[in-house]
Amino acid sequence: MKRSNRIAKLLTYCAFGIMGLGVIAFFVIILDQRFGTGVQGISVLISSLVTGVLFLSFAEVIHLLQGIHDQGTEHEAEEVDFTYEQNVEETAKVDPEDEREIRSFFKERDQKVGEIHPTDEPFIYIVDVDGRKRKVEAGGFTLKILE
Repeated sequence: MKRSNRIAKLLTYCAFGIMGLGVIAFFVIILDQRFGTGVQGISVLISSLVTGVLFLSFAEVIHLLQGIHDQGTEHEAEEVDFTYEQNVEETAKVDPEDEREIRSFFKERDQKVGEIHPTDEPFIYIVDVDGRKRKVEAGGFTLKILE
């Protein structure tokens, strides 16, 4: 679920407002010589556009950081019944480092891990957590619950 960040929206609106006012001020200065010369008009236009782009950049950074934050949140998976297929190669074993990572991940959430079964896909395991089977991806920077 994508969440919208109010600060990023506000910065975006401010950026377009600043740029719009700069364009209006540019035309006012250029068309009416009482307010200044053409050089001053161009100066106002460029400074407002640069300021607007900076505000847009800050808004985009905040938006990207919100996306990274949203990826890290754990979404409770629906109840899905996984069947452990016996046709997985007998040589497929659970990597000890992945097992440690899986157990510590669920221990932090006060959940009890039963059996961990490898799948045909690398770094993907079927984990029995509190009597429910969860499909988990290990081996990355963070553990991901797939289903």
